Amino acid sequence: MIRSFKRIVRWAFLCSSLAGGSVLLGAPQALADCKPAHSFETLTPGVLSVAAWVFPPYSIPGPGNQLSGVDGEIIKRIAARECLDIKLTVVDPAAVVQSVIARRADVGIGDWYRTAERSKVLGLTAPLYLDVMGIISSEGYSKISELKGQRIGTVQGYLWVDDLKKAFGDNLVLYPNPVAMAQDLAAKRIALGIDSFAVGVASQQKGAYRGMSIKVSEPDPRVKATLEPGQTSFPHTKANTALSVALNENIQALHASGEIAEILGSFGLDKQAANVGAPRLVE
Repeated sequence: MIRSFKRIVRWAFLCSSLAGGSVLLGAPQALADCKPAHSFETLTPGVLSVAAWVFPPYSIPGPGNQLSGVDGEIIKRIAARECLDIKLTVVDPAAVVQSVIARRADVGIGDWYRTAERSKVLGLTAPLYLDVMGIISSEGYSKISELKGQRIGTVQGYLWVDDLKKAFGDNLVLYPNPVAMAQDLAAKRIALGIDSFAVGVASQQKGAYRGMSIKVSEPDPRVKATLEPGQTSFPHTKANTALSVALNENIQALHASGEIAEILGSFGLDKQAANVGAPRLVE
């Protein structure tokens, strides 16, 4: 998801009620007879410190010390494999990465792209899933070629924005967040919208985009992100190489068992997004 910090404002308002809260999630497996799959240090022994922001369907902190969302479910399974409790700190989106860099958290969650710039200061895990581009329309469009001549909205900060600007010029309207785009789409000020497929699905589940279809965009050479969707990861402490190995091997095991695909499906997302391909970085 987040390629640069200029996009983080889109959901920042959702975090205000939870920001700064820190809770401990007990893992049933974290008992005396639990045998961790790997050996590595964390900031607090026996605890995996996780920085999260509110970004459905990927990161969903909730009341009663709950953590859900695609990333939330994956990190809980990893913690269970390693016999660790989770200490969850909910912050604004910009603070997730800073929390890891400043060693206030071992790991960050919330649909973070694997980027070359980010890899300079953070460890980035093996890819979790693909963040694919979705087309939101009443007609059920799935091809870029079907959008010619129409007024299109999209949200700032995604991998596909620059290519869409080149393809559609003044017909492309940029929005700071999906809420503003959804309002204009409902008012017919734009003909269709383009957003992360997963974010669009999550918004529709909450009542947005009524009567509209959300389709994964078919590959089109004019928009590179439809050919190579962004791979997401867990940013983590770069210097902690043993933690990096443990995270990567657990992620690979969860892919092999089909659990990541299963988690995606449980949130109404395409299980094929778990087919991440070879690791790559967004330049």
